[in-house]
Amino acid sequence: MKKTEKLLALLLALMLLASAGCAPSDPGAESTDKGEAAASADPTQEPTPTQSEPEESLDPELVDKIKYNIYVEMNNKIVDVLDTLYSYYKVVEYADEFALRSDSEYTYKYDISPYNTDLLEDAEYVATLEPAFETLDDLTLEIIEPLRTLMDTFSDIYSDYSYADDQYARPKEYHKAIQANAAIFEDLAFKYMDAVEELSIQRVEAEEKQMQEDGRLLIYGFSHAITVVKKITAECYSQGISDYNIEELNLEPIRPLYQELLDTIEAYKAAAEDNNQLMEESMSADHAYHYGTQMDRMASAIDWMIRQVESGNPIDDPGREYLGGLIHVDAVLSDCIDLYNDAFAS
Repeated sequence: MKKTEKLLALLLALMLLASAGCAPSDPGAESTDKGEAAASADPTQEPTPTQSEPEESLDPELVDKIKYNIYVEMNNKIVDVLDTLYSYYKVVEYADEFALRSDSEYTYKYDISPYNTDLLEDAEYVATLEPAFETLDDLTLEIIEPLRTLMDTFSDIYSDYSYADDQYARPKEYHKAIQANAAIFEDLAFKYMDAVEELSIQRVEAEEKQMQEDGRLLIYGFSHAITVVKKITAECYSQGISDYNIEELNLEPIRPLYQELLDTIEAYKAAAEDNNQLMEESMSADHAYHYGTQMDRMASAIDWMIRQVESGNPIDDPGREYLGGLIHVDAVLSDCIDLYNDAFAS
């Protein structure tokens, strides 16, 4: 397949994924794409010089959009596989030789899912294209093989219904593949997630600037409130903070971000009281109020966290969602991201 056709196919797949399976609005466009692909695959046709031209004239803006979306999908897949890896080691010892953990409350195959690796082929392809995503291009090419091995192995485990035969002979082989790739994958996974997060923040900031210039104050307010809370959680994690040591958080870089969050919410609510602004953004007063209450939830979660830190006391039951903890902040942030995506993301 020619590069341009492959890129367009990837873009179409991402658009369909983003629209939750909705059909394209122009059915003729889809049939045209299929027709061109079929024609290019016809062995009876002689190639012409013009057919090779797209190889040298890929639209940089199109490539940029596709690479970004694929890398975000890779990030999500990496998080999923990382969770599965941790589930695996809840049952199996982290050691070179396969052994079931005696203290595990779960059985073998606990929380193991099968995986489709088609995304890895797409990521490997776009990683070689311009414009370059310097850090992510290299990380993508580096993480693909350990990621593929883990995904294939977890798929094998999922489909193995006689794993206990012959003293766990096959699980011992699965374990060799997992153990050989677990550490390097985990290291690359966190580097990948950090790189995607950094790139995502840069792009969201550019989008938010455009929202302000376009006078879309309500959608900007909701988006920016989420951005600020993500910066707060990122600062917490950069300090090595979790709910197990929340009282050690340095609040100095947190306080100005928290104030920025409060100012953003205040400006949003002022805009939400303007009927002209509501009409301009095609938003009902009820919807605007609902989004405002969710933004208030984020502010309250950060406020509770700051109070927890100021108290100097550790969280009584870390590992569970608790007011004042990062787990609670993450849960509220996730709810707001889902709401924003459902309401505004295209």
